Amino acid sequence: MKFTHQIKFNSVPEWRDHYIDYAHLKKIIYAIAKAEADEQQQHHLDEEHPLLTRQQTAHGEKVEATEEALIQALDKELAKIIKFIMAKEAETLGKLAQLDLEVHSLEAQRVGSMFTPPIVNRFTSLQDAGNTRLGGSLPDPQKDGFETLGLADRRPSEVMEEAVRPDLEGGIGSNSFRASRVHFWHSNSLPATTRTGARVLAKDSAKMKPRITDLFVVLHDLKNYLSLNKEGFRKILKKHDKMTSSNLKSRYWCIIEEQYPSKKEEGIMQAINKLVDLYAVLFLKGDFEKASSVLNRVLGEQIKVERNTVWRDMVAMERKTVNAAVHKPQGVATRVTWLQQNMKHILLMLAVLTFATLLTVQTFEEPEKNNCLAMLVFVSMLWATEAIPLFATSMLVPPLVVILRVMVDHTKSPPERMPAKDAAPAIFHSMFSQAIMLLLGGFAIAAALSKHYIAKQLAISVMSRVGRKPQFVILAAMCVAAFVSMFISNVAAPVLTYSIVMPILKTLDTGCPFGKALVMGIALASNVGGMTSPISSPQNIFAIQLMSNDSNPPSWLAWFAISLPVSALCVLMCWSLILIVYQPWRRVAEVRPLKPSTDPINGTQVYVIIISLATVALWCANTVLTPYTGEMGVVAVLPLVAFFGFGVLSKEDFNGFLWNVIMLAMGGMAVGEAVKSSGLLHSIALGIQDLTSGLDLFQVMIIFCLLVLICTTFISHTVGAMVILPIVQSVGESMPGTAHPKLLVMATVLMCSGAMGLPISGFPNMQAVSLDDGMGQNYVSTIDFLMVGVPSSVLAYFVIVSVGYSLMLLVRF
Repeated sequence: MKFTHQIKFNSVPEWRDHYIDYAHLKKIIYAIAKAEADEQQQHHLDEEHPLLTRQQTAHGEKVEATEEALIQALDKELAKIIKFIMAKEAETLGKLAQLDLEVHSLEAQRVGSMFTPPIVNRFTSLQDAGNTRLGGSLPDPQKDGFETLGLADRRPSEVMEEAVRPDLEGGIGSNSFRASRVHFWHSNSLPATTRTGARVLAKDSAKMKPRITDLFVVLHDLKNYLSLNKEGFRKILKKHDKMTSSNLKSRYWCIIEEQYPSKKEEGIMQAINKLVDLYAVLFLKGDFEKASSVLNRVLGEQIKVERNTVWRDMVAMERKTVNAAVHKPQGVATRVTWLQQNMKHILLMLAVLTFATLLTVQTFEEPEKNNCLAMLVFVSMLWATEAIPLFATSMLVPPLVVILRVMVDHTKSPPERMPAKDAAPAIFHSMFSQAIMLLLGGFAIAAALSKHYIAKQLAISVMSRVGRKPQFVILAAMCVAAFVSMFISNVAAPVLTYSIVMPILKTLDTGCPFGKALVMGIALASNVGGMTSPISSPQNIFAIQLMSNDSNPPSWLAWFAISLPVSALCVLMCWSLILIVYQPWRRVAEVRPLKPSTDPINGTQVYVIIISLATVALWCANTVLTPYTGEMGVVAVLPLVAFFGFGVLSKEDFNGFLWNVIMLAMGGMAVGEAVKSSGLLHSIALGIQDLTSGLDLFQVMIIFCLLVLICTTFISHTVGAMVILPIVQSVGESMPGTAHPKLLVMATVLMCSGAMGLPISGFPNMQAVSLDDGMGQNYVSTIDFLMVGVPSSVLAYFVIVSVGYSLMLLVRF
């Protein structure tokens, strides 16, 4: 592995600017090598052209100047590293000294003067050393705090021994004194009068545990920082001597050995062992070995969280540039049956056979309806089985629509089947709508939030307030998705929510139940969020228009009175189902929060936040702005132009959009347009209308909700609503007694958002099934929607026809 990648993989993200700039030093070495090659070439030319000797001299001067530039760069890097390690070590050991003082203060308050606060001269001397300035020259490690520690002439074993069994001057005392401290922190025979004090003591010690673990991680990071940068100097000098004719390593390495603070590792080891001993005294009855094991396990988890995130980010970037992928190792024996190996081919042949059968069987009199039914079943089987990729199936829809002549021209009397030359532009026109612009606008906002680390900090802020348990993290993410859907529609909401939880997803292994549960939870909650407000989904806007035909449109308050309790119950039921299916706590006991960034907010981040909030506000005010913007898709142009037009996002970011999701959405719209144009869905709905004659209001609502649940599982929610809702309204108006068209329209439009059983059952599902971990591995698949999405749809159905029906009667719909 290249050392440049080693630094990226093993560096502390917050310290990245303080590591050796290995790439820059390599560039200087390459420049030296090129200058030497030019000089040699000029030397050969000089024999034939003596007049060029001045140019040869110029090449020689260029080599010397570049060599000097390298030495200056090495000096600068060395000074930078020494300055950082001095300051960071002083800061960390100062925190350790403060923690030690607090522990002894607690002991002194409760027991008395037998626990004397520790003497921390060794730490204060380091603090003084850390505050020294370079003054234009490299600092001397023997003068910057290590002489006062007395570590320069001592063996590491002596330092470690003192850390475990400090003498009286060290502030802890003899072994007997240490044993009395252990007894104090773990005694079960305290008097009854001190029971309250014992509880306070336990609370205080619990607060110290994360401080100890954090210091332990930082100290190990400092130790690795020293060794990694020293190895960087060794490698860069070796590369220089290999690529050039001079021998810099023999001259400069002695400077490294003299100036580099290698002996700081001994002081860091002393502090690490002191910290381990403190942890043992406070929490493990003085067991030093066990404390070391526990803290090292915490260190391993922290490294996995941070390094795994960096590694996945780098692989994702490599995949974008060189199409890199993670392949299964060769020679690994895996038992795969013939059926498993050929399952996709079998499913593909089954879908083709079904398609051919339906084409030959006359289900409807009109050939366009018959062909449309065959096409609908065919693409639905491909989407459900994933015999070919989902977006590839979507690409197959337009040619099928044109070849089968499914489209009908309703402007003529009687309606006629469109010829291919008219059907092709019509179907392609239907594939681009405001929903696609909403997706692109949501992708732009999500990309800006992610690229400029705003989403990561938002994720930390949200997740830190819900605890570390996976089940509560999932619930919080679902609530965020449903709430955001209320204002920016459930088309853009899952894109934003996934960008918020992506820092957590990137720390998980592929196939982790917690990752699957988190992705599925956001998808289902975003679908449910489509119920929450009149602008939370396109079908709701259409429903509001139908419910306003009597010049008495429903108020937003009436809508909220019905939708919020229904959606809240659906979210809780979906959450419970996800916990039962995935049991996310099996492999992730708790979600460790990422380290917050200490960098101040910059102007670009402020700009991204302002544009994002302005876009959301305009989407919320779309009903007022309709005379000026027409549709919400027009507003979605704002973040696209604001981010890409002013350099916040680049062309590479645009190419990195989830275009497979876009194509999947376009395929769903094409299917919906074909089903609508052919009259297939209208015929099905009319059949239901004939069957509902003579039934009461509740029975009619159950039938229509069931019809919507089945239809919108396979086609676009919006298209299903546009075809079925007018029929529902007419049935409600023609019912005997008091007419309840608003109740039926409201129930069915809620059910549109509740249909979430397949990856094609809505934009949130399409985005969830297309979300990968940066290495091409998807978090969820169709089987996850069959296990969780289908039962969730059924649960939503029962909530709507029970609780929703009661609430609609209460608000007099």
